[in-house]
Amino acid sequence: ICAAHAKDIFQDLDLMEKVSLYQVVQPYPLHTRFQEELLQEHSNILVIEETTGVIELQLAARDQVKGKKSGHVPSVGELSPEIVESVIADFVSVASTSKVVEPAIGKRPTLCAGCPHRASFFAIKRAAPKGIYTSDIGCYTLGMNLGAVDTVLCMGAAVSQAAGFSHAFGDDARPPVVATIGDSTFFHSGIPALIDARVQKAKFLLVILDNRTTAMTGNQPTPASGVDAGNNPVPAVNIEQVVRGCGIEYVKSGNPLDVKNFTALVKEGVSYAVENGPAVILAESPCLLSLSRDEIRQRYVKVEVEDTCDGCGYCLSHFECPAIVMSESGDNVTIDYGLCTGCGVCVSVCPKNSIKTVK
Repeated sequence: ICAAHAKDIFQDLDLMEKVSLYQVVQPYPLHTRFQEELLQEHSNILVIEETTGVIELQLAARDQVKGKKSGHVPSVGELSPEIVESVIADFVSVASTSKVVEPAIGKRPTLCAGCPHRASFFAIKRAAPKGIYTSDIGCYTLGMNLGAVDTVLCMGAAVSQAAGFSHAFGDDARPPVVATIGDSTFFHSGIPALIDARVQKAKFLLVILDNRTTAMTGNQPTPASGVDAGNNPVPAVNIEQVVRGCGIEYVKSGNPLDVKNFTALVKEGVSYAVENGPAVILAESPCLLSLSRDEIRQRYVKVEVEDTCDGCGYCLSHFECPAIVMSESGDNVTIDYGLCTGCGVCVSVCPKNSIKTVK
């Protein structure tokens, strides 16, 4: 990408006949003869790389090499065409024709409006408010925004870290430990850790966020989907049977969009785990991106904010649904119906019952 930008910039600044331009096809290991010729023939060398300065590192023994390490190229952020032009213009001492615009700071990444994971995390926080929350790699990692994710290491670590925290505390001092892992991640690398947790009698609750897909990377099917990547029928693997096959005796399922009953289920699971060892709850609700428009329309619940809303902001800070927006006056929240998917969960979130369903 940087090479493409540089070629355009060389033409714009009329540098093609004045400065040598090389595009490295194989950054590592950098060809020895190329390194020797480059260093012999050029008194000043500028290395522009989008990612870590791998090329610069191999050439950096010489003072004539400039790049991220020397401070001539920004070490963080995207190298936009404007930034690349500014860097090249400074290097060759010509005037730049572009103005570098600082990127606007918008909203932080958050779960989609109507995402069942948001409801699961809200229920977990209510059921175990002083718990330790281990989690995993997936779009549900964004549960950290909701204060329901404390650790993220690698795929499957939600289970093994939950077991580790369980063992680190004595029975009298152990806080509730609740792990969250996606259905596809569970199949990928959560099973061995769960088997070990059962054998070691680790006392924690595992909530498997079963949205029936691999949402973060493009909605690929999971082993439970019953179809392959080409949408051809294949045998489906039942998650509950796999969990029971790991030796887990407490396995229950619930719909996280039913906040009241799902919160009660999580409380029950935590209580069981504290006394008996690992427990598993399947949070079963499909990803919105895998549903058809008709399927979303069939389950759509219209909600509205009543005049009793005083803008306390609880729904924003504890639930963070993109469809709930604070008004400009700050006196109340409103519903952005362009984003709302009609899950209806916010009705259970408002502590003052100011969000109601429309009959």
